[in-house]
Amino acid sequence: MKDRITNTDFIKAEKTASERDLHIRRAIAPYRSGSGEIEILNPRKVIKLVKPRPENSHKGSFGRLVLIAGSDRFPGAAQLSALAALRSGAGLVTVITTRLAAEALASSIREATLLPLDSDGAGFMLPNGKEETAAGLISSADALLIGPGLGTADSSLKMLEIALENAACPIILDADGINLVSTRIEFLRKAKTGLILTPHPAELARLSGAPLAEVLGDRLKYARKIAEEYGCTVVSKSSGTLITGGGKAMLSVRGNNGLARGGSGDLLAGLIASFAAQGYSPAEAAEIGVTLQGLACEFAAKRLSRRGVLPSDIIGCLPLLFKKIERLI
Repeated sequence: MKDRITNTDFIKAEKTASERDLHIRRAIAPYRSGSGEIEILNPRKVIKLVKPRPENSHKGSFGRLVLIAGSDRFPGAAQLSALAALRSGAGLVTVITTRLAAEALASSIREATLLPLDSDGAGFMLPNGKEETAAGLISSADALLIGPGLGTADSSLKMLEIALENAACPIILDADGINLVSTRIEFLRKAKTGLILTPHPAELARLSGAPLAEVLGDRLKYARKIAEEYGCTVVSKSSGTLITGGGKAMLSVRGNNGLARGGSGDLLAGLIASFAAQGYSPAEAAEIGVTLQGLACEFAAKRLSRRGVLPSDIIGCLPLLFKKIERLI
């Protein structure tokens, strides 16, 4: 049987919401209180944000994305983010990482370019004389992703400083990028353009300085606080992912518990960064990335089971999903 995606695979009317969707809707009911302050993301509307790719184009037409990600200990984080970015249309993807992680990337993702750096005794990257080269790549980027598998060593903090000082493009902070700025929250004010944060609940608690239990009880409150204070877009990840920023709050109810495993956040960060590099606004990049991750996960889980599906399987389903989307746009 041929793999195919039908409308019902990734677009459902709200009136046919599954039990999972209804559960999440009930969970956010206290926040809505009749004011409609949370919008449920509608895949039909989000897909309309995806622009056709012009025929008269070249690799630079679809964005230069730089990732500062991975380490000797966590090379897979950089691989998943880079592959998700390439599979979702980024024209050029460059990964700044450690030498060992770069070797792994070179054999698994041939389309990415690499800047290998030395590593410290714990396996995390050290600039060691390549600060200017890294700064040059960052300054020419159309989007910058910092954090997956990066670690929180002093050398990682140095890479974050180099990035924030030289980037003139949207910056996506994920994983250890968030953990690093949570101890130096003033760094967020160094970002010159659009900033997107993608915290899970524990990372959101660190950013806001609030107990995890309180954040879990009202993620919207704390995500909105960070978004308003620092003028950024916050993608608060959980079983229902909240996107806040610019006075708006949106909830995605797509995906399933197949995403409840390591690597799903790296996948999402790569998707969001890819669309930011392609010229979409931070809010648009977040909406598209979150929605596509959920839809691709549903399709992959249908083929492989929720229990057995991996983030790499979900990335593998992205081309089939885009094939259907391209027919719609």
